[in-house]
Amino acid sequence: MIHEIEYIDNDSILIRKVRGRAEFSEIYCSWNDLIKNDKIKPVITGIINDFRDAELIMSITDVKKLITLFEEHTDIFGGLKIAVVVDSYKNIVFPIVGQKFTSKMEVRPFSTYEAAYDWIKGLTE
Repeated sequence: MIHEIEYIDNDSILIRKVRGRAEFSEIYCSWNDLIKNDKIKPVITGIINDFRDAELIMSITDVKKLITLFEEHTDIFGGLKIAVVVDSYKNIVFPIVGQKFTSKMEVRPFSTYEAAYDWIKGLTE
């Protein structure tokens, strides 16, 4: 798995780009790294997870573990918009499940980066 991050719009949006075969353990560790190394800055209003070039190797139970991690850190994730950009029918199920299991943040799936960006910026509902 290749994992890259960048900040845009005066650091208000964090972009996570994941490419290649992405095992759940790697995804979980990448989120832990962001948390432990204070890479989710207080000015961030949203995170765009770009998985268009990734093959996600995970299960519904794994998604629940990620939601638990986020909810253990509501000081960081509470109120954030988390967009998940996927272009595979196999991967779309994961953000949909995430959306169902959390009430402390907004999680939504998107098929384009542009739609995810517009949602984070509040340009669309």
